[in-house]
Amino acid sequence: MSGGSGQDFFISYTAANRPWAEWIAVELERAAYTTVLQAWDFRPGTDFMHKMQEAVTLAGRTIAVLSPAYFGSEFGEAEWRAAFAKDPSGELGLLVPVRVQPCEPPGLLATRVYVDLVDIDEAGAQRHLLAAVDRGRPRPTKAPFPGAAAGQAAPPPERTRFPGRGPEVSNLPGRNPRFSGRADVLERLHRELRAGAAAAVVPTEALHGLGGVGKTQLALEYAHRFASDYDVIWWIAAEQPTSASAALAGLARRLGVAGAADQAEMTAGLFDLLRGRDRWLLVYDNAERPDQLAGLLPGGGGGHVVVTSRWSAWAARASPLSLGVLARAESVELLRRRTGSGDDEALADLAELVGDLPLALEEAAAYIDETKEELGAYLELVRDRSRELFGLDDPAAGAAADDRDRRRVATVWSVSLDRVHAEAPAAEALLNLLAFLAPEVPRALPAEQPEVLPDLLAAAVRDRLSYNRVLAVLGRYSLATVDPAVLGMHRLVQAVVRARLGPVDEPSWAATALDLVYRSFPGESWELTTWPECERLLPHLLAVAEHAERLRVAGQKAGLLLDRASVYVRERGQYRQARPLAERAVAVTEAALGADHVDVAWRRDELGRVLLELGDLAAAREQFERAVEIGEAVLGPDDTSVSTWRSGLGRVLQDLGDLVGARAEHERALAIDVEALGRDHREVGSGRNNLGVVLLELRDLTGAREQFEQALEIGVATLGPDHPIVGVRRSNLGMALKDLGDLAGAREQLERGLEIGEAALGPDHPDIGIFRHNLGLVFKELGDLAGAREQLERALEIAEAALGPDHPNVWRRRQSLERVLALLAEKGEA
Repeated sequence: MSGGSGQDFFISYTAANRPWAEWIAVELERAAYTTVLQAWDFRPGTDFMHKMQEAVTLAGRTIAVLSPAYFGSEFGEAEWRAAFAKDPSGELGLLVPVRVQPCEPPGLLATRVYVDLVDIDEAGAQRHLLAAVDRGRPRPTKAPFPGAAAGQAAPPPERTRFPGRGPEVSNLPGRNPRFSGRADVLERLHRELRAGAAAAVVPTEALHGLGGVGKTQLALEYAHRFASDYDVIWWIAAEQPTSASAALAGLARRLGVAGAADQAEMTAGLFDLLRGRDRWLLVYDNAERPDQLAGLLPGGGGGHVVVTSRWSAWAARASPLSLGVLARAESVELLRRRTGSGDDEALADLAELVGDLPLALEEAAAYIDETKEELGAYLELVRDRSRELFGLDDPAAGAAADDRDRRRVATVWSVSLDRVHAEAPAAEALLNLLAFLAPEVPRALPAEQPEVLPDLLAAAVRDRLSYNRVLAVLGRYSLATVDPAVLGMHRLVQAVVRARLGPVDEPSWAATALDLVYRSFPGESWELTTWPECERLLPHLLAVAEHAERLRVAGQKAGLLLDRASVYVRERGQYRQARPLAERAVAVTEAALGADHVDVAWRRDELGRVLLELGDLAAAREQFERAVEIGEAVLGPDDTSVSTWRSGLGRVLQDLGDLVGARAEHERALAIDVEALGRDHREVGSGRNNLGVVLLELRDLTGAREQFEQALEIGVATLGPDHPIVGVRRSNLGMALKDLGDLAGAREQLERGLEIGEAALGPDHPDIGIFRHNLGLVFKELGDLAGAREQLERALEIAEAALGPDHPNVWRRRQSLERVLALLAEKGEA
């Protein structure tokens, strides 16, 4: 633009659409046009308004990059109006609107024909763009270097990626080609995110928490519709915090965050990365209460967060966006597009019949599409079925509002389910099974344990072709979504299927689902290697256990599953989440087997361990004492199970200050195990470690060191040198060495224990807090007060996050830190 000569095009855009503007500029310059683009041509130190005025005045034509964000831009309107004023009739073609996202141009812009680049591939977009700007000039066979224009910098090659391809990093599910309506809600969601970076989509007219209003589909359509606004889009199944954490760890790996065994560490690294970036979108789908996402939501950055949830109390975390059923006109349009019918009156009658609920509308349309049923005949069928099921001439009258909604939906699905019953009994059986699992089921899960399934379904899942045919039936009738990895069944459909089963079949299918998960969920859920599988199956364990309890078929297996879940969650350091699982495991097992069964003793052992970690020592003591009582009566006093429960009791007595009683329990437990298992057994190593901890408190330092060294030797031999239990034993040995005055040896053991623990468990596990606290005490003895402060502050932070501010261990950590801070203050270094 030097010397007063203008460029061919000034490209007017808003910041959200910068990738589109850059792509357009590159394509034009490759075709030998010249362009002016704010991102490339407005240099630091220049006057923005002057450069804008110069560009608008001197450029031959203006390209307006149209999107919802552009219409809200004050500068965007000023720019396109300047071009409009030069050519009010449009005959000269000085203003070229290019639509890059779904939108309707407002005001005067509505009169101009735009170039539409929405939902077309890159080659098509190139053709549309160049055809629109070509006013008959010959095209050169070679494109000159764009930077040859005076003052024009060549665009970086990495900035020319076609925005219509969507984000570079994404796990976004496929777009729903049948999505219809909700234009106003999508626009509002887009505005809310641009203004505040977080929005929650919550229902206002859902069927009592069961959903069906389309929260997930709305979020999915938003992510696809505005995909060019983002470089990263990540979809997170957020019903369970553990699943959300796993999904975030997956994104961390995709973005190059350093690998770690602990998902919390990966998430922390991810959020650090996102704080320095923009143009990212995280979608937390089907989240429960806001508190369950504590620590799983990013704390900053220039990206956006969308949460879908049945809960409404999200105002403190995000701007709540209420979502109800469809407007009647939207319902009719959805049905018209799906069925091809032009009978708007009949379509409106059908929409009324199902209460304008999107999920029910889709189900009705799928049935008509699959069966080719005439619309009037289908309406009559649904009405007849309603009278049959509920004895009502009109499901919209004669019942409470909540009951009416349930009846409408149950009627529609009942018609489709009857068809499946007649056509594909194996598909009906699979639906019955899925109705008792979590909504998102691994596709392979039913085929992993066919021996627990009824014969008809077992035969179908054993053969891949037969299984695929069964899944195709579910997909055709929109009873489930089927993709290569997951089977999705909406809660509302699950509820209808369960309601149809009746008092005999419902408990039977609940028991089948329970058996499936029982066979699949890892028995050794305390082992690190099983955690990925535990994570995969935990939502289904919780679902089958809940149904088993509700239907009173929750026997020994349900109690054991709940126990395994508690062990898994506790070992991950989530003690408060483990407690209700352990309590339910005791109650279910006791109800099934009686109060004096040995399995009840094991359930009490797990509950005692959880209560011990939570600092509820009196309740923990009660659990272990009862376990010992049951065990000695049933198994005898010398059984190794009894030694395990005595060891737990010893740990409680130690925390209660009864060190003599604790020593007696640990010595008795160790003697039982040595006699029964031999001196080198893994459990003997645990017993020696526990005894060493008590001896350390009793100031028998030599005895404690001896026990810790033997425990460490056994641990390395039976578990390997990098197992987190070995890390714990090194930390304990380090404390004995500290008290014996060997500070160098203590530091070496503690640092190695910390290294092992962090590699296996991540930086935020409660055990890491213990390691850091102990290492901080050694640094204090070594005179490294700054190092001690760093370790003790981190130890306190970890403990407060895991245990809450009032836990006794937190109080002890705080006391240790205050002592170091006092010493630093005396030195004037605080």
